[in-house]
Amino acid sequence: MPSQQARRSTRIDVERNRANLLDAAVEAMTHDPDWSMADVARAANLTRATLYRHFGTREKLLEAMREDALTRAGAAIKGSRLDQGSALEALRRAVEAVLAQGARFRPLLEEGFEQSTSFLRQRQRVFAPLLEVVRRGQRDGQIRTDLPAEWVLSVLMSLLTTAVRVSAAPWHRGSGDHSLTELTFTTLTEGITPHR
Repeated sequence: MPSQQARRSTRIDVERNRANLLDAAVEAMTHDPDWSMADVARAANLTRATLYRHFGTREKLLEAMREDALTRAGAAIKGSRLDQGSALEALRRAVEAVLAQGARFRPLLEEGFEQSTSFLRQRQRVFAPLLEVVRRGQRDGQIRTDLPAEWVLSVLMSLLTTAVRVSAAPWHRGSGDHSLTELTFTTLTEGITPHR
């Protein structure tokens, strides 16, 4: 019977292999729209048998990638210090943190995941903490109160989806000072701040 230390070491190896495979899947999907499971295994420097032990099918791999991307986005939002500073400052930090995870979402968007009601429900839950930030901004007079907070959050999520897609566009790569955070946040706030 393996020792507790041997079992722990095996579990760490399994978790490391799984993480490597998810990273490799993002890489493979980003560089080749016709990616295969063999491409993912090769990019991870692991065997196809190892890949199939973790993710028995392409669909299961995509599902794991979706869960990983949403988990990372949720952690990014929670780490954005939403309770510090003004609502707009908190939203800007959240936008920046989520867009830093954009590479995780881009391949999934290309696979059409934003059409999945399950994905949209999960994404809504992940972004739910931002709803209170929007409401705080409305109470403080930073965000228009004639727009429902849910609408503002939906617009933000749509802008983030667009930003993730645009990050690979040739026109954006040459856009110099216009970071995706700046483009997203400016587009959002110019539409939701009170008219002066």
